[in-house]
Amino acid sequence: MGSFPTLLKHGNVVALLTSAGILVAFLLAALLVRLMGATIMRRYINHGGTEHEEGLVCTLRSLLSWVLILAGVYYSLASLPQIDNSPHLSMLLSRALDVIAIIVITWAVIRSINLLLLWRTNTALARGVEARDIAHQANTIRKILDIIVVVIGLLYILNTSGVNLSPILASGAVGGLAVALAAQDTLSNLFAGFYLGLDRPIREGDFIQLESGQQGTVMEIGWRNTRIRLLPNNVVVIPNAKLSQSVFTNYTLPVADMSLYVTCGVAYDSDLERVEAVTLEVAAQLQREVSGADVDWTPSISWKEFGASAINFIVVLRVKEFNAQYKLQSEFIKALHRRFTEERINIPFPTQTVYIMPTGQSSECQAGVALQDQ
Repeated sequence: MGSFPTLLKHGNVVALLTSAGILVAFLLAALLVRLMGATIMRRYINHGGTEHEEGLVCTLRSLLSWVLILAGVYYSLASLPQIDNSPHLSMLLSRALDVIAIIVITWAVIRSINLLLLWRTNTALARGVEARDIAHQANTIRKILDIIVVVIGLLYILNTSGVNLSPILASGAVGGLAVALAAQDTLSNLFAGFYLGLDRPIREGDFIQLESGQQGTVMEIGWRNTRIRLLPNNVVVIPNAKLSQSVFTNYTLPVADMSLYVTCGVAYDSDLERVEAVTLEVAAQLQREVSGADVDWTPSISWKEFGASAINFIVVLRVKEFNAQYKLQSEFIKALHRRFTEERINIPFPTQTVYIMPTGQSSECQAGVALQDQ
């Protein structure tokens, strides 16, 4: 250790003061940026600025502040003679600052993506798009973009640290190909899960019917499988790849409300005008009283055909969701049968007359039976 005059002679104090001055100057610049950012944000608030604009301004302010701080640290240390005269230390300092800068930029990009997706979500909600749909899509896109940004940031950090990426990328490509061949079923289900999440042909809570005829409510759309709770309260698990390629009916899209068709028939000698009036009266009453029925729906009746023993017609009712149709249909059949009985409106049923040939006829005639519908 040299004496204080020796230190002054060698200019160490001057170098330290210069380094400290450079650092203080950059810190003051960072402080100025933060104060200006706070002023801009207050103006946004006073003039009705949105939360997303404030978030972007805050992110930009933080990014610029960190850039100035890192630049101040770099130039402050680089001005010291011990580091300036040592290529090895200069290289280590440069790499360290570059790694920190990449981390800060990666954080700023991820935060900006999240804010932009939040703005996109709120804009869609303002236009009346269903919250569940847009929130799911935004969350899926956010996860994908965050992963991509982090991977790119890690690659830049490795490259800045002097790591040769060529062998890593080559081995990663070969290894990725091997993994893709070995796990092609899993990957196909994974990509099918991405498709189901982005295209949204089904959503959690939707009531669907599969090609096999099974009906149930979608519980969860995972990365590999989709779980559906059937009406008997069992759960069926379907691989996403198979579900994305199958034909299914979604009873919740575009809306959960659905029509219910009930078929009935009356005798040929019935007063059809009277039948229609009574039927619509019963249907309208049940639309108002039965739980799950659409109270705003006006039932209608359409005469279908001249059947073998009756004139058939269809009554159109409406329910709020798929499962509500069973109760409404049951109550309507009971109420309509009771009302038709009171009004003496006959609901016929097919009858048959059997003719037995008398004894003494040929064997073919004895065995013959003629059936005639009445």
